[in-house]
Amino acid sequence: GPWLKSAEARATRESSCRPGALPVPPHLRAMVLAAAGRFAARAARTQVAPAARFGALRSFAAAAPTSPKPLSIRRDGLMAQCLQAALKHYVPLDAVFLTGLFYFWHVNATTAAPKKSASDAEAALKEFKAKKGLDNVKVKKGRSTWYVTS
Repeated sequence: GPWLKSAEARATRESSCRPGALPVPPHLRAMVLAAAGRFAARAARTQVAPAARFGALRSFAAAAPTSPKPLSIRRDGLMAQCLQAALKHYVPLDAVFLTGLFYFWHVNATTAAPKKSASDAEAALKEFKAKKGLDNVKVKKGRSTWYVTS
């Protein structure tokens, strides 16, 4: 139509200063100018007021994150799959090792200081002192266990 011919003529007139340049439609120019205006307005809003520039304490950075935090964790992602595989592989090994270690500690402790039940604690204490040849001992009486130190 006539509009197309006039737009083409205007585009060729405007782009004639640049040989080989494609014509820029007017609506694209308007969009670019509007975006530049919005950018300039945003930059003007974020500038510091003159009173705040002098004498006011400011930090160099806005509140920096304290630690990296993922926005989301997918259950089918690589991190979740690696974590699951590591748990399946290492937890049984650790459980077996720690069970053996705790049993070893328990056996050593019961061998070094075996527990002995007595119906009469006073008589058992006298017997213990006579057996060891001790006269002056300190006895700490607990609810069900007495501890003897010299």
